[in-house]
Amino acid sequence: MLNRLPPTASKLLGMIFLCLYFMPALTQTIRHTITVDGRERNFLVYIPEQYSHSKHLKVIIALHGGGGTAENTEQFYRLNPEADRFGYMVVYPNAINKAWNFPGTASRVKKIDTTVNDVHFMHVLIDTLITRYHIDSQHVFFTGMSRGAMFSLYLAAALNHKIAGIAAVCGSISNENASDYHFDRPIPALIINGTADPLVPYYGGYGKWNRNNFSESANFIATTQLIQLLLQQNHCTNESAVTIQIPNKDLLDGCTANDTQYKCSSAPVEIITIQNGGHTWPGSSQYLPKILVGRVCKDFKAAEKIVTFFNAVP
Repeated sequence: MLNRLPPTASKLLGMIFLCLYFMPALTQTIRHTITVDGRERNFLVYIPEQYSHSKHLKVIIALHGGGGTAENTEQFYRLNPEADRFGYMVVYPNAINKAWNFPGTASRVKKIDTTVNDVHFMHVLIDTLITRYHIDSQHVFFTGMSRGAMFSLYLAAALNHKIAGIAAVCGSISNENASDYHFDRPIPALIINGTADPLVPYYGGYGKWNRNNFSESANFIATTQLIQLLLQQNHCTNESAVTIQIPNKDLLDGCTANDTQYKCSSAPVEIITIQNGGHTWPGSSQYLPKILVGRVCKDFKAAEKIVTFFNAVP
């Protein structure tokens, strides 16, 4: 004969089963679809283990580059292990026709839809995450590579009041946008650029494949000018700079890196300069041949640097 549980024990087990049923599984990626401006927009949400006991996680919104997707970006950026380590939710949105649309910066993607308002999409996305996942609305960060980096830099100004910090890899802003680049309040910013990037030139200019259209909005400012612009917006000074050499852990990657940090009062600026680094994500794969995008630096992991930078924001 089976022993029956006391009524109180049965109720307790029932409550546990209900909680497990409605609680998201640990460390999983969930796809969502929402409607913004009459268009269906989708995004992936990576839920770390900490979500089970914390309903107010910090969030990183990771933007793919031109021609990319949320799915391959999740694998390529390698942010999820760092999210598990530090307790972040990571969100990977998809652009329409694989290219973020924002003023002042032309895209290499031929089918870009210039009627799309991706700034509004990001605004709605943040509000959706607050409603559905009860995220920490004071710690919403943006990162991305290439056009994802350019869009992150643009959002630091355009969506200033909703963002706690940005990290841009292989990115800059156009001369067109630089003329009126303004923050309503300082924003912590990390820049990771390579000196041998053929697509977004470290020293400024059109880049390898932008010369074909001779678009002024594809003419990027130099990284040094970008840093000065960020320092100006964050009320920092050059005298506060501290530079360290990142250990050259991989002698075969052909790259070395310096990390310069500006000790600003509330919104620090940091630049990791990769000597001989290409249009690549440090610590990840060589996704295209070196002759097209340049070298991948293996001396550090961009994902680790980015999350560590975000984690230091008060």
